[in-house]
Amino acid sequence: MTDVEPTPDLPADPNVPLAADATSDPSSSREPGDDAPGDAAPRGDATPDGEPRDEEPAGGRRLALVASVVIAVLVALMVAVLATRDPSTVRQSQSPLIGQLAPATAGPTLDGDHVSIDDLRGRWVVVNFFASWCVPCQTEHPQLVAFDAAHRAEGDAVLIGVTFDDKTEDAKAFFAKNGGEWPVIDDPENSIGVAYGVAQVPETFVVAPNGIVVQRFAGAVTRAELDELIARYEDPTP
Repeated sequence: MTDVEPTPDLPADPNVPLAADATSDPSSSREPGDDAPGDAAPRGDATPDGEPRDEEPAGGRRLALVASVVIAVLVALMVAVLATRDPSTVRQSQSPLIGQLAPATAGPTLDGDHVSIDDLRGRWVVVNFFASWCVPCQTEHPQLVAFDAAHRAEGDAVLIGVTFDDKTEDAKAFFAKNGGEWPVIDDPENSIGVAYGVAQVPETFVVAPNGIVVQRFAGAVTRAELDELIARYEDPTP
């Protein structure tokens, strides 16, 4: 009987992959639909990488809340101040001319005469810029008529009108309809208005007897406001 030599183990062929060991891969034992431990979705308090999220400090939230409350209080205070402010203080606006000599205010008037503020030294002069199409100008006109009539009799104050962005014919028609005996300078080029820094009408400047501008009113002015201002300067005692 011939002895058969056992066949020696052949070396593994590097080109042939070895059979996978079913017991070495944990995934091979998972049922379909089971997630691997590493596939678990991140928790709500974790980042997509699985790192814990940084929670917003409670102090930061409190600081934001306090800031919001402070801002709301400041806005409410500003609204309250504006609502209770005396309207006259709003209209008595500041101007670079206050405390300065009045600009040259002279020219032909609507009635063909000529007037110059320099000829009126020694008296209060109220310089009123207006336009016939201006609704606030129409509203304030009766107040100016009353002021002019009262002070014309006393001789202590003079009113001068100056047209602003208006036509000569329209300005004449305005006075013919509404009255008013004070001189009105026809200023078709608005040169006097520019010198006074007039932005819109009506605007009124009060010039003291020494030629110094003491006040500017933006918007319609009343006789009472003009009288009060003049009286305050003539009798400065409280």
